[in-house]
Amino acid sequence: MPQTPLVYNLKYYDGTHLWQLSPKERAFKTYKIKDGTLVALFQGSRGANPKLDFKLKVLVPGLDKKPVLPPHTYWVVDLLLKIPEYRKEVREIIQYYIDYYDRVTPFTTVKKRDDLKLETVEEITKRYAHIEQNYTLSLDYVATVIELFSKNEKATPGAYMFRNLLFTLRDYIDGKKHYTEVLESALPLRR
Repeated sequence: MPQTPLVYNLKYYDGTHLWQLSPKERAFKTYKIKDGTLVALFQGSRGANPKLDFKLKVLVPGLDKKPVLPPHTYWVVDLLLKIPEYRKEVREIIQYYIDYYDRVTPFTTVKKRDDLKLETVEEITKRYAHIEQNYTLSLDYVATVIELFSKNEKATPGAYMFRNLLFTLRDYIDGKKHYTEVLESALPLRR
């Protein structure tokens, strides 16, 4: 039986690029996840080098859907849901990304940022395909956002919120942190 093509809100997706309406801006990079979720990068304005910063927005299929800035709780809760059945694998994934974070270098030019090719997603999705679960985020979404957040944070020396979140999740898996500490670490900063 043929699969129904995915439809998106045409205000925000033109078939190639994701758009934000206010201010009107086209994403400089749009990735399509296997479940149809679009992950797009827009010019940011934070950090030590605002020209190299980006905002990550996601759009799920549906004519009435709007792009959102995904909080860390999305991917953190997704991995927490997998831990009861796949503790070892989730720990390996988190350690993989801690190691990736340590070795990845920040973007040095806008062109390098705009030409970003994902380095980790294929390996993670192949090695851990067996932990995919219905009613959760796809592993390629989780891998994509973790890689992108790692790259973006590295552009600001002294910024470690995301890295510390990876450590907290690993510590939870190892029995050193409480579940609520993981959730608290994943919440947006309260100002």
